[in-house]
Amino acid sequence: MIGGKNMKKLLTLAVAALMTVSLAGCGSSKAENKLVVGQDKMNGEFIEGFGNNSYDKSIRDLIHGYNPVIVDNDGNIKWETKVTLKGEPAVKNNKDGSKTFTVTLNDGLKWNDGKPVTANDYVMTYLMRASKSWIDANGNPTGYEIEGYDAFSAGKTETFSGVKLIDDHSFSITIAAKNLPYYWEKNFLWSYPLPAHVVAKDVKITSDDKGAKIAKKDQAAIADYVKNTFLKNPTVTCGPYKFEGFKNQQVQLTLNKEYAGNWEGKKPSIEKITVKAIDMDKDVDTLVAGEVDIVAGAIEAEKIDKVKAQGDKFTISSYPRNGYGNMPMSCYYGATKDVNVRQALAYIVDTNKIAQAAMGAYGKPCYSDYGAAQKVYIDNKEWVDKNLNTYSFSIANANKALDKSDYKYEKDGKTPFDAKKASKDYLRYNSKGEVLLISHLGSEKNTITDNIKLQLTKNAPQVGIKYEITVKDFETMMNIYYQKQKAEVKYNVYNMASGFNEVPDPEADYHGKYEKVANFNPYGLNDAELNKAIENLKASKDEKEFSENWKAYQKRWNYLLPTIPTYTNDYYDFAASKVKGFKTTPFRNWANSICNFSIE
Repeated sequence: MIGGKNMKKLLTLAVAALMTVSLAGCGSSKAENKLVVGQDKMNGEFIEGFGNNSYDKSIRDLIHGYNPVIVDNDGNIKWETKVTLKGEPAVKNNKDGSKTFTVTLNDGLKWNDGKPVTANDYVMTYLMRASKSWIDANGNPTGYEIEGYDAFSAGKTETFSGVKLIDDHSFSITIAAKNLPYYWEKNFLWSYPLPAHVVAKDVKITSDDKGAKIAKKDQAAIADYVKNTFLKNPTVTCGPYKFEGFKNQQVQLTLNKEYAGNWEGKKPSIEKITVKAIDMDKDVDTLVAGEVDIVAGAIEAEKIDKVKAQGDKFTISSYPRNGYGNMPMSCYYGATKDVNVRQALAYIVDTNKIAQAAMGAYGKPCYSDYGAAQKVYIDNKEWVDKNLNTYSFSIANANKALDKSDYKYEKDGKTPFDAKKASKDYLRYNSKGEVLLISHLGSEKNTITDNIKLQLTKNAPQVGIKYEITVKDFETMMNIYYQKQKAEVKYNVYNMASGFNEVPDPEADYHGKYEKVANFNPYGLNDAELNKAIENLKASKDEKEFSENWKAYQKRWNYLLPTIPTYTNDYYDFAASKVKGFKTTPFRNWANSICNFSIE
């Protein structure tokens, strides 16, 4: 991701059971300097830009490195000047309102094949991920904050005017004036490089005062190679580990001895890592049996209590979730286009029961678009509790909300609906005589789906709603969810969970300019007041102003309710006692923290 507009990644819930792989012969050995990690199923996409699977991301975090920007243990965005950069970038405010960052790399950075990491690698990566060929290959485009992006990404020019290659160790990025000011400004330079000598072999990048240039035929060749070869087999990288292979839902990694260190100057010590998909219903059982050394992201009370009962056999690291479970709604289709209908649905879903069903005492309420780990939420928790609608379970309030909608009639579209008669045979209709139908798409083998189904099957008829649920596998559900505005879309409600990235910029998720853009704003929401709140949030000049703009954003979001927040919680990560230095945070998972671990 380049430029800080990475949307929230949607995760499979930890309670969802997926494919079970054979564990025979795969247990870790104390005699080996080796780590075995169990997690959910991977798609096998180990380069950013083609998928949102968080389990692929754990591999990406291990094999890629030398990002000019890092996020520390507390979620603060910083320049990485310990290893990657030779001091902070030079910043120039241009007369036209744009801003140029000039980056100088440290000497001695190398790829795992021993070749030097140069500024050419970064520039090639910027050009590749913004090119029309990348977009045509269904890659997620990045770098659109940069001067000249529109013309370059549309294929109107081979020159990207805001990107310049200066020498082997230096390059510059110019951010267009229209994208400034920006609260998370440093994140404009978030980018790990790809090896130009591998993915762009024999391709020449030229650069002058007009920008960096790469021929269209070369753009196409690079995009094709990355998508069809390097994406699933990235053997040359510059992170702490080398990718050795992915087979039968197992990734094999070995220590990258060319790695210069992380943002603290630390290097990894564990020689080999195996990351494999396991049955997530039995992940803790697999850990307790000694077949894996680390299991991360547990949320269910039964699992957490089981590990706690093991005493000092395992190290436990817990932290507030930087995200929340939710029920996204289509704000562009069917009855849920009406905010009153969305609010009514929130009133008839008892989120406390959902949280307790999955997480017992470890579940917590959540009322809007925030993560419990975010500093701005922690600083404003009292305000949140006092000012946001909690949508506590209430059949009466649901009926009041629906009476404000057009679904306030009997079948003739004229006679007022009588809430006292509500049943599965006496439903609400709008003035056109259309029944109030909610079509819910949930993921299979999921206790959250099951609990929502039980609740809405019982509660929806009490407010005159005809409720239908379809269950599909998670990948199919995600594909349908993102295909908004397509003829086959016929669902109003989904159930998912969201995790915030390092930069919690809500623009790509909720701004109206992405109302009909694939992979962005999947709710199809376009509200002028919310759009303005998002723009103000992004343009905040300091922490105090950001806090006030955040409140305005949350207030409007809480009213519009594009998704029903169902719960938040603490995450629990577990490691066998032989894994020393095991500590994770909401902003640095086990893969980000690997340089702190050792095997004894």
